[in-house]
Amino acid sequence: MPDHIHGILIFDKLSEATSGLSYQNKFGPQRENLAAVLRGFKAGVSSWARSKNLDFKWQAGFHDRVIRNENELEKIRHYIATNPSRWEQEQLKEENSI
Repeated sequence: MPDHIHGILIFDKLSEATSGLSYQNKFGPQRENLAAVLRGFKAGVSSWARSKNLDFKWQAGFHDRVIRNENELEKIRHYIATNPSRWEQEQLKEENSI
């Protein structure tokens, strides 16, 4: 998409029994939360764009959704896969209405 991206991130945290840690932060390691992952991704993409002298900036924030079951996951995967064709259809509608 020319103006946004979609992604599915899976966080599979280890339990205390399998991690070997006797104490875990109530909120978990902060490097493993959604905001930290997105900060790192945005920083990496921004750095790459600057190295290519691209006119690029991020929209503030992000929209997130917890996917609770396989049915939701499949619907979201379908939405993401078909999103580019919907965008192209919208562009054609806009061009034809001018």
